[in-house]
Amino acid sequence: MSLKKINISLIIKFSSLFILFMSFGAQADKVVISNEGSDNITIIDLNSYEILNTIDSGSRPRDMHYIPETESLLVAASEDDTINVIDMKTLQIVGNLETGDDPEIFDISPDGKVAVVSNEDDNEATVIDIKSGKIIRVIEDVGIEPEGVNFSPDGKLVFITSEGTNTIIIIDPWMGEIVEEVLVGNRPRRGAFSKNGREYWVTNELGGTVSIIDTKTFSIKHTITFEKKGIRSSEITPVDFAMSHKANLAYITLGRSKHVAVVNTDNYEVIDYILAGSRVWGAALTSDDKTLIVTNGQSDDISIIDTDKRASIKSIAVGRTPHTVRIID
Repeated sequence: MSLKKINISLIIKFSSLFILFMSFGAQADKVVISNEGSDNITIIDLNSYEILNTIDSGSRPRDMHYIPETESLLVAASEDDTINVIDMKTLQIVGNLETGDDPEIFDISPDGKVAVVSNEDDNEATVIDIKSGKIIRVIEDVGIEPEGVNFSPDGKLVFITSEGTNTIIIIDPWMGEIVEEVLVGNRPRRGAFSKNGREYWVTNELGGTVSIIDTKTFSIKHTITFEKKGIRSSEITPVDFAMSHKANLAYITLGRSKHVAVVNTDNYEVIDYILAGSRVWGAALTSDDKTLIVTNGQSDDISIIDTDKRASIKSIAVGRTPHTVRIID
């Protein structure tokens, strides 16, 4: 065989390997944002920060979760009373999960078998079989205007924030029972587990605080308050969390204050405030803890934050009223 033919064969071989490599990595290093005001999803390249696609979703998309095994993005379409299943390879809606009325926030069990969604208008939580897309059971009276939903790390319990009753309702989704109710601050919105599930952190939007619950005793062990010079206390409205993967830090979006608080999870001290956009809302952190991305609901953009510098390095216009951000890395 001639040298020329060998070179051509090598070029074809390496070209094929490159295409295959790109195909395997197609879903990696992406940022997805649900825009509840424009009924679409923005997809951004995590490395270049360029907008790759804007795809249609159901009406009023809000919470989202990515399932890597099937390369599917689940999106709560609140006004359609469903969760869209989007194939991230084709960027098409390929199915829906039954949810009951007005799904807002949901979480998936650690084993990936079920999802639990809050039904804000009906004061219910719906347990859904992900494989079949059907409702398994509905748990009633989980507080007025339930919102935040979090499976405990062991998958046994689900913690639900109730805006109207200022409580956390703890349920057993497998038995369909309410286990406990914990009184927290004014208008709890979202929750997150810390210290391997020993603590449950809750943002109290109108109270301007974060309540920390001991998950063994179901009692409040600490309350975090926020204060920054030049910002009125009424403008500090905590909403969402991004918990660091490797460090003892929590990043908490503070709504109307246009800032994100950085909190030490060991001693609960607020160690910094980072300027973001108008009505900073959703939050997500890259797996290496280097980049924090937050949605700004009133300025219709996202802020890219360098966590080492603790500063916003870029803003990107997305759709109207961006709600949730998820990072696929």
